[in-house]
Amino acid sequence: MLGKRAIELSLNFIVILIISIVIFGFGVRFISKLSREAIDIEKITTEQLDEIIGDLVCEGSDRVCIGTDRKTISRGKWDTFGVKIINIIDGQHFLIAVSRPNIRGYTKNKVELRAENLVWNPKERDVFIGKNEEETLGIAIQVPPSAVSGTYIFNVEIKAADGSLYSNVQKLYVDVP
Repeated sequence: MLGKRAIELSLNFIVILIISIVIFGFGVRFISKLSREAIDIEKITTEQLDEIIGDLVCEGSDRVCIGTDRKTISRGKWDTFGVKIINIIDGQHFLIAVSRPNIRGYTKNKVELRAENLVWNPKERDVFIGKNEEETLGIAIQVPPSAVSGTYIFNVEIKAADGSLYSNVQKLYVDVP
Protein backbone atom coordinates (compact mmCIF):
# COMPACT_ATOMS: atom_id res chain seq x y z
CA MET A 1 0.00 0.00 0.00
CA LEU A 2 2.70 2.47 1.01
CA GLY A 3 4.66 1.81 -2.20
CA LYS A 4 1.59 2.55 -4.37
CA ARG A 5 1.05 5.93 -2.65
CA ALA A 6 4.72 6.85 -2.98
CA ILE A 7 4.69 6.08 -6.73
CA GLU A 8 1.49 8.06 -7.20
CA LEU A 9 2.95 11.04 -5.29
CA SER A 10 6.17 10.97 -7.33
CA LEU A 11 4.20 10.75 -10.62
CA ASN A 12 2.10 13.76 -9.55
CA PHE A 13 5.30 15.65 -8.76
CA ILE A 14 6.77 14.82 -12.19
CA VAL A 15 3.56 15.90 -13.99
CA ILE A 16 3.46 19.23 -12.09
CA LEU A 17 7.16 19.76 -12.83
CA ILE A 18 6.61 19.19 -16.58
CA ILE A 19 3.59 21.54 -16.64
CA SER A 20 5.60 24.20 -14.78
CA ILE A 21 8.48 23.95 -17.28
CA VAL A 22 6.06 24.25 -20.24
CA ILE A 23 4.34 27.33 -18.74
CA PHE A 24 7.73 28.90 -17.98
CA GLY A 25 8.82 28.26 -21.60
CA PHE A 26 5.68 29.95 -22.94
CA GLY A 27 6.36 32.93 -20.66
CA VAL A 28 9.94 33.27 -21.90
CA ARG A 29 8.75 32.99 -25.52
CA PHE A 30 6.07 35.65 -24.96
CA ILE A 31 8.52 38.12 -23.38
CA SER A 32 11.15 37.58 -26.09
CA LYS A 33 8.58 38.04 -28.86
CA LEU A 34 7.28 41.19 -27.21
CA SER A 35 10.77 42.65 -26.88
CA ARG A 36 11.62 41.87 -30.52
CA GLU A 37 8.54 43.72 -31.74
CA ALA A 38 9.14 46.80 -29.63
CA ILE A 39 10.96 48.96 -32.16
CA ASP A 40 12.23 52.44 -31.47
CA ILE A 41 12.20 54.56 -34.62
CA GLU A 42 15.55 56.05 -33.71
CA LYS A 43 17.11 52.64 -34.41
CA ILE A 44 15.37 51.98 -37.74
CA THR A 45 17.56 52.43 -40.79
CA THR A 46 16.35 54.43 -43.75
CA GLU A 47 16.38 51.27 -45.86
CA GLN A 48 13.98 49.57 -43.40
CA LEU A 49 11.69 52.60 -43.59
CA ASP A 50 11.68 52.43 -47.37
CA GLU A 51 10.68 48.75 -47.24
CA ILE A 52 7.79 49.43 -44.87
CA ILE A 53 5.99 51.82 -47.21
CA GLY A 54 4.27 50.51 -50.29
CA ASP A 55 3.95 51.91 -53.78
CA LEU A 56 2.57 55.41 -53.97
CA VAL A 57 0.15 56.61 -56.57
CA CYS A 58 1.22 59.95 -58.04
CA GLU A 59 -0.52 62.23 -60.50
CA GLY A 60 1.18 62.37 -63.88
CA SER A 61 2.51 65.91 -63.41
CA ASP A 62 3.66 65.59 -59.78
CA ARG A 63 7.41 65.59 -59.25
CA VAL A 64 6.95 64.89 -55.53
CA CYS A 65 3.98 63.18 -53.96
CA ILE A 66 3.00 61.84 -50.58
CA GLY A 67 0.69 58.82 -50.56
CA THR A 68 -1.20 59.68 -47.38
CA ASP A 69 -0.52 63.05 -45.85
CA ARG A 70 -2.66 62.56 -42.71
CA LYS A 71 -2.52 59.66 -40.26
CA THR A 72 -3.89 59.00 -36.80
CA ILE A 73 -1.20 57.66 -34.48
CA SER A 74 -2.01 56.65 -30.91
CA ARG A 75 0.25 57.56 -28.00
CA GLY A 76 3.23 55.21 -27.67
CA LYS A 77 2.92 54.09 -31.34
CA TRP A 78 4.60 55.06 -34.60
CA ASP A 79 3.75 54.99 -38.30
CA THR A 80 5.38 55.78 -41.62
CA PHE A 81 4.64 58.19 -44.44
CA GLY A 82 5.77 57.53 -47.99
CA VAL A 83 7.31 60.18 -50.26
CA LYS A 84 7.94 59.58 -53.96
CA ILE A 85 10.36 61.80 -55.87
CA ILE A 86 10.38 61.67 -59.66
CA ASN A 87 13.49 63.29 -61.16
CA ILE A 88 12.77 64.89 -64.53
CA ILE A 89 16.09 66.73 -64.77
CA ASP A 90 19.68 65.45 -64.94
CA GLY A 91 20.74 62.93 -62.30
CA GLN A 92 21.66 64.64 -59.06
CA HIS A 93 21.56 64.54 -55.29
CA PHE A 94 18.42 65.65 -53.52
CA LEU A 95 18.23 66.75 -49.89
CA ILE A 96 15.04 65.72 -48.13
CA ALA A 97 14.51 67.68 -44.90
CA VAL A 98 11.66 67.02 -42.46
CA SER A 99 11.03 69.77 -39.92
CA ARG A 100 8.32 71.37 -37.81
CA PRO A 101 6.84 74.68 -39.03
CA ASN A 102 6.43 77.78 -36.84
CA ILE A 103 2.85 76.76 -36.10
CA ARG A 104 3.44 73.21 -34.88
CA GLY A 105 -0.21 72.17 -34.75
CA TYR A 106 -3.43 72.52 -32.80
CA THR A 107 -5.07 70.79 -29.87
CA LYS A 108 -8.64 69.49 -30.07
CA ASN A 109 -9.77 72.85 -28.62
CA LYS A 110 -8.06 74.75 -31.47
CA VAL A 111 -5.27 76.01 -29.19
CA GLU A 112 -1.84 76.23 -30.82
CA LEU A 113 0.54 73.41 -29.82
CA ARG A 114 3.89 74.54 -28.51
CA ALA A 115 5.22 71.13 -27.45
CA GLU A 116 8.05 69.53 -29.42
CA ASN A 117 7.81 65.97 -28.17
CA LEU A 118 7.15 63.92 -31.31
CA VAL A 119 10.11 62.00 -32.75
CA TRP A 120 10.72 61.61 -36.49
CA ASN A 121 13.32 59.85 -38.55
CA PRO A 122 15.12 60.84 -40.76
CA LYS A 123 15.33 64.57 -40.13
CA GLU A 124 17.54 64.99 -43.22
CA ARG A 125 18.49 62.60 -45.96
CA ASP A 126 20.62 62.92 -49.07
CA VAL A 127 19.69 60.66 -52.00
CA PHE A 128 20.93 60.44 -55.60
CA ILE A 129 18.26 60.02 -58.28
CA GLY A 130 19.17 59.55 -61.92
CA LYS A 131 17.46 61.31 -64.82
CA ASN A 132 13.87 60.11 -65.38
CA GLU A 133 14.09 57.82 -62.34
CA GLU A 134 12.04 57.79 -59.18
CA GLU A 135 12.78 57.03 -55.56
CA THR A 136 10.32 56.12 -52.81
CA LEU A 137 11.39 57.11 -49.31
CA GLY A 138 9.95 56.54 -45.86
CA ILE A 139 9.49 58.97 -42.97
CA ALA A 140 8.63 57.53 -39.56
CA ILE A 141 6.92 59.52 -36.82
CA GLN A 142 6.63 58.30 -33.23
CA VAL A 143 4.15 59.68 -30.69
CA PRO A 144 5.38 59.44 -27.09
CA PRO A 145 2.96 58.39 -24.33
CA SER A 146 3.04 61.94 -22.91
CA ALA A 147 1.88 63.65 -26.15
CA VAL A 148 -1.00 66.11 -26.03
CA SER A 149 -4.07 65.23 -28.13
CA GLY A 150 -4.31 67.26 -31.31
CA THR A 151 -3.00 67.63 -34.84
CA TYR A 152 0.77 67.94 -35.35
CA ILE A 153 2.19 69.41 -38.57
CA PHE A 154 5.46 68.55 -40.33
CA ASN A 155 7.11 70.17 -43.38
CA VAL A 156 8.86 68.05 -46.01
CA GLU A 157 11.23 70.02 -48.22
CA ILE A 158 12.98 68.50 -51.21
CA LYS A 159 15.91 70.57 -52.46
CA ALA A 160 17.87 70.00 -55.65
CA ALA A 161 21.68 69.95 -55.74
CA ASP A 162 21.85 73.73 -56.33
CA GLY A 163 19.87 74.37 -53.11
CA SER A 164 16.63 75.38 -54.80
CA LEU A 165 13.31 73.79 -53.89
CA TYR A 166 12.52 70.94 -56.29
CA SER A 167 8.80 71.20 -55.52
CA ASN A 168 6.44 72.95 -53.14
CA VAL A 169 6.85 72.22 -49.43
CA GLN A 170 4.79 69.12 -48.64
CA LYS A 171 2.84 68.85 -45.37
CA LEU A 172 2.34 65.83 -43.11
CA TYR A 173 -0.38 65.79 -40.45
CA VAL A 174 -0.38 63.51 -37.42
CA ASP A 175 -3.60 63.29 -35.44
CA VAL A 176 -3.11 62.15 -31.84
CA PRO A 177 -6.41 60.97 -30.31
